[in-house]
Amino acid sequence: MSNLAIKRLLQAQSNGFFLNISGRVLVLGCPQPELLKVLNLREVIVCHPEKAIIRRAQDLNFCTLIDKSKLTKLKLLRSVGASIVYITKSRRETLLNIAMAFSATNRKGNIIITGGKKEGIEYTLGELKKIIEPCSVLSKAHGKIGLFKRPERIPQVIRNWKKQGRLLQNNSGFVTAAGTFSEHFVDNGSQLLADQFLGKLYGNVVDLGAGWGFLSAEAIKYSPQIENITLIDSNSNALKSAKINVRSNKAKFFWLDLEYDRLSMENVDHVLMNPPFHKGQKIDFRLGLSFLNIAKDILKKGGTLWMVFNRNSPYEKSVKSLFPNYEFLKETKGYKVINAKKF
Repeated sequence: MSNLAIKRLLQAQSNGFFLNISGRVLVLGCPQPELLKVLNLREVIVCHPEKAIIRRAQDLNFCTLIDKSKLTKLKLLRSVGASIVYITKSRRETLLNIAMAFSATNRKGNIIITGGKKEGIEYTLGELKKIIEPCSVLSKAHGKIGLFKRPERIPQVIRNWKKQGRLLQNNSGFVTAAGTFSEHFVDNGSQLLADQFLGKLYGNVVDLGAGWGFLSAEAIKYSPQIENITLIDSNSNALKSAKINVRSNKAKFFWLDLEYDRLSMENVDHVLMNPPFHKGQKIDFRLGLSFLNIAKDILKKGGTLWMVFNRNSPYEKSVKSLFPNYEFLKETKGYKVINAKKF
C-alpha cells in the first residue's frame, strides 16, 4: 500500500495540489505518517486515534493531535491552509474526517482526499462531488486523489457528516466511535467469549484490546466479585466509548500500544481478550501474539486467560506453548473459545 500511496501523493504534487499553501497542513486518517515525508511540507499536523501512529508521527517531528473535537478550537489550527484526508475502512469515520477537514481549513484552502479503489475512494469522491465540484481528480496506482476548495460556507450535508461521526448508540445498545472495531454491533466472537465467562470472574481483571468495552461491560454486569477491571486499547476513540459503556468505579482505562508500551502489572486473576488480526487493511497476527505473552507475564499463578480467536488464526500453537493447561470451552464454524490456567 505504501508505494501506491506515495505514487498518488507525488502525482498530486506534480499537478500542483500543494502549491501556494499558506499555513500548516492537517492530515487525517493517514496510516503511515512516513509517507508524508516525500512532500517536504513545511508544517504538518497529524491527527489520528491510534497510539502507534501518533508515536511514529512524533518521531518524524510532526505536530500531532488525537482529539478531533479540538480541531476547530485550537489556535494552532486556525492557520491550516490545506488538509489531506485518507480513506479509512469505516465510511462513517472517513466522512467525519472530511467534515473536520472542512471545519479546520482556512476559507478557500485545499482539501485533498486520497485512497485506493478497494478502500472506497470512488464512493467517497462521489459523495463529495454531489456537493462540491472538484478542482481536479487524478487516477493513479489503483486509486484516486481529489482536490477540492474549501467554500466560504460549509454545506449542510458536510455538517451532517460531522454529527453522524460522533459517538452514537449502535444496534446492540452500546455507544461506539466511528472507525472502531465492530462499531455497528457486538461481534460474534466477543459474544461467544462473554457467554463463557459470565458470573465466573473475580478479583483483578484485565481486558487487553478492550475496544469500546463490551467484554468489560458484561464482566462488570454479571460478576460482582470483580474488585477492579483495567481496559487497555491503542485507539483513543474506542476508549472514549468504553468510558461510557463501562460506568463503574472499578474500571480504569489506559491508552497503550502493547507492541511498544510496557505494561507494569502483576498478580492479575483474569485476562480477557479477543485479539485483533488486522493492522489497517492487512492481516497481521503479531499484536495478538504480543497479547498472549503479556497475559502470561501479568497473570498470577492459577490465574486464568479467557480468549476467543478466529479458527484460521495461528494463536492455538502459542497458547499451547505458553499455557499448556488449556481447554476449549466453545467451538463454532468461525471461532474457538479457550480457557487457560497459568501454573
